[in-house]
Amino acid sequence: MDTRAKQTREGFRFLTVAVIITVVTGSVGYHYPAGHEPIVSALIWTGRLAFLIFLIPLFARPLRTMTRSTLSMTLMRWRRNAGICYGAAQSVHLVIVLIMFASLANPPTETIMVIIGGLGLTLSIAMLITSFPVPTKIVGPRLWKWIHKSGFHVFMFIYFYDFVVEPLLLDQPTSHLLWACLTVAGMLIRTIVMFRRTPTAQQAT
Repeated sequence: MDTRAKQTREGFRFLTVAVIITVVTGSVGYHYPAGHEPIVSALIWTGRLAFLIFLIPLFARPLRTMTRSTLSMTLMRWRRNAGICYGAAQSVHLVIVLIMFASLANPPTETIMVIIGGLGLTLSIAMLITSFPVPTKIVGPRLWKWIHKSGFHVFMFIYFYDFVVEPLLLDQPTSHLLWACLTVAGMLIRTIVMFRRTPTAQQAT
């Protein structure tokens, strides 16, 4: 069996399952709004689901660099399909965002986060498309790397703002404590790996 064809079929299976799960998640949020407008609640639920998927690429490579454990190796194996699932979740999330703007007179948004969020969602669609073999070959390795790195860092900034900065600005530092701890932990591990001296560098000194 051709490897590209196999990867494409597998990718579409994950894409389909992820879309279904995200739609179900959004439906649950819509029907159990818990103090929010139903469409806003659906947006929150799908956003949280996307974040949970984002944790796989957030932790996968730095943990793999730090230790060759079963967990790190498993996360690395899941990383590509997690990217497809993340793109699928964000695609559904984008549809709900559009419905929210069309249905609410005063959607609970900030202009700057609409701009950054719009950029992130655009990149997430590009990341999803280029997670399949044929588009990956068409765009080439350099553009592929730029799309995926840019999208990853934009969303890392969004999550840091949503879960860490905004609660502090609203004087509610513990309102998203678990989400904030996961975000900061992922960023901290990545920072440690980034500044860790390589064996080559150590031998040279």
